[in-house]
Amino acid sequence: MTGKPPSPWKTLAGRLLQALLLTAMAGSVPVTAAPLAFITNQGDDSVSVIDLADSRITATIQVGSKPAGVAVSADAKRIYVTNPDSRDVHLLHGGELRVIARKPVGKGPLGIALSPDGTRLYIADWYEDLVYVLDPENLSSLASIPVGNSPSGLEVSPDGAWLYVAERDDNAIAVVDTRLNRVARRITVGKRPFGLRTDPVGKRLYVANVASDDLSIIDLATHTVIATIAVGSTPYGVAVTPDNRRVFVSNQHDNSVSVIDSHKLQEIRRLEIGEFPEGIIVGPAGRRVYIANWFGNELVVLDTQTLEVIERIPTGESPRAFGVFIAGGS
Repeated sequence: MTGKPPSPWKTLAGRLLQALLLTAMAGSVPVTAAPLAFITNQGDDSVSVIDLADSRITATIQVGSKPAGVAVSADAKRIYVTNPDSRDVHLLHGGELRVIARKPVGKGPLGIALSPDGTRLYIADWYEDLVYVLDPENLSSLASIPVGNSPSGLEVSPDGAWLYVAERDDNAIAVVDTRLNRVARRITVGKRPFGLRTDPVGKRLYVANVASDDLSIIDLATHTVIATIAVGSTPYGVAVTPDNRRVFVSNQHDNSVSVIDSHKLQEIRRLEIGEFPEGIIVGPAGRRVYIANWFGNELVVLDTQTLEVIERIPTGESPRAFGVFIAGGS
């Protein structure tokens, strides 16, 4: 015999050792899960969990009565759902895809938002004219904030210092100091403000006004309206691309989405999108817009650059998806 000893991988023991090492190495490499969309379906009291990589429903979770609002934590581990008719909020486990907690909240919980640091959960009560503040970990009550008439959409500033509340029947946005849990000022906007969204850097707040068919744009440094842009009929929700170049508005009665150039402050396109679009969000990568069509029972996927519909994914009955229904979406 001459030369080098045999490779350890050529013996039976060596091959077994190699398999064990490869298994251990595979287990140590983090796996990036496909993004999930959590769609509240008012018609069948459920949440459709949609794998956006495969464009299919991977789970259906039964929740309370007539679910509407939704907020997904940044790590997608916790999902919060408001149920106006059963007057409660459900907490879902993002990994196990099941309900892990429920808490009664007011008389008509609707809009919902998480603080950026994940330490506060805000819920607007449509009938009591309150915003409830809960601990996201255990849903315990922390505070309640009196606001104006029929609070609907909620949005928290990127630094967590301000909570913006759409006071629908007052035609105003309440600006809440989150440290003091009280309204610091109000900003008059269009008629019946509903959906809200800040831009990625927290310089502007976009407000969909359902009764005046327009979008109010608020400068958050001065808390003043700097522009009002006409959109389609009955605008409901707002989404903003991560590069802050385009704003998308879902128009319920037009069956359309308005595309706004955020630099020129004007509508550049209006796209036919399907029946009664409501919840809307731009995905974390900024390449796709996702729109829940309430009457169409579908999630529409739109390319943010070409403005073409890529696909239509079936959902449950009467999807609303009012809020941040994809982790990291905007």
